[in-house]
Amino acid sequence: MKEVFRILIIFSFLISCFSSSKIENGNHTEIVDNLNINFTVKGKGPIMLIGHPSSGKIGYEMTLKPLEEKFTMVYYDSRGTGKSEVPKKLEDYTAENSVKEIELLRKKLGAKKIWLFGHSDQSAIALQYAVEFPKNVSGIILSGTSYVGSQNESIERRKLSENKRIKESKWFAKVIDDWDYMVANNTTFDKNGNDISTARTKWWTYNEETAQKVIAIVKEVTKAGRRKPIADNYYQETPEERHKYLQIQKKFKDLKTKILIINGKYDTNNLPEFATELHLRLPNSKLVIVDKAGHFPWIEQREQTFNELNKWLRE
Repeated sequence: MKEVFRILIIFSFLISCFSSSKIENGNHTEIVDNLNINFTVKGKGPIMLIGHPSSGKIGYEMTLKPLEEKFTMVYYDSRGTGKSEVPKKLEDYTAENSVKEIELLRKKLGAKKIWLFGHSDQSAIALQYAVEFPKNVSGIILSGTSYVGSQNESIERRKLSENKRIKESKWFAKVIDDWDYMVANNTTFDKNGNDISTARTKWWTYNEETAQKVIAIVKEVTKAGRRKPIADNYYQETPEERHKYLQIQKKFKDLKTKILIINGKYDTNNLPEFATELHLRLPNSKLVIVDKAGHFPWIEQREQTFNELNKWLRE
C-alpha cells in the first residue's frame, strides 16, 4: 500500500511538472545558448517553430496566421535579429549554431516533438535539424528551397534563372536593369528620378502585383531588425560550411520525416528542377509548385498556397 501511495505521489508530481511547462500565448524571452532569444507564441495545437537566421520572425508572424488554427506557432527571432541578443563572435551565426538554437528552444518549450516551417535559408537549417534530431520532428513545411549545390553552382544557377526570366518577362528584365543601375551608380533612383530601391525585393517575386504584397512585409522586417554585424563584419557562409551541408544532404535519403515542399514556379533563386531534385531525395516528401509566385508563395498566392497546405495536413 505504501508503495502504491509513493507511486501516486511521484505520478502527481510529474503531471504537475508537465503542466507547469505548458507554453502560453504571448511574447517571451528565454536564455538559449547563453543568449536572450525573443519569441512570440500564438495559436493552439502541436508546436511549430518558425524563424529565419537573417530576418527573424516578424515577416512570418504577419503572414502565417492561418496555421495558428492548427498549430501552436512559435515565431522566434534567431540570434542577432529583431529583439534577440547579438552573439559575441561572427562564427556564432553558423548553421550549426542555428540548429543548436532550435534544439535548445525545443527543450525550453518543454516539447517532446516539434514541427518546423523552413523558408529560404531556414529550410536548410530545418533539414539539418531533422537529420541530427530525427526523433524530435513531427513534420516539416519547406518553401523557397531546393537541392543545394556548391557555391559556384549556386551562382551559375542564379545566372541561368535570371537569363530565362529576362527572356520571358519584360517586367523582370526591367527589374534587372534597375538593380544593375543602382549598383553601378550607387543610388536608389534611376536617371529620371524614379525610386528603384525595391528592385532587390522584386527580383524574388513573380510580377508587380505580387511584389507589392511582399514589399509591404519586407519593410516591416527591416524595421524590426535584420541580422546584425559583429565588429562591423557581416556573416557570410564559407566554402567549408557549404561543404559540410553538402555532406548532410547525402543523408536525406534516410529521413522518414513527412515533408511538404511548396515553392513558387518563378522563384529566381530556386528553379523548379532543383526543388524537384530535393523532393526526389526526400523519401517521405510531397512537392507543390505554385504558379504565378516567386520566393514567397504563401504571400504572393495566399489562397492557393494555404489550400495546398491544408490538403497536405489532412492527408
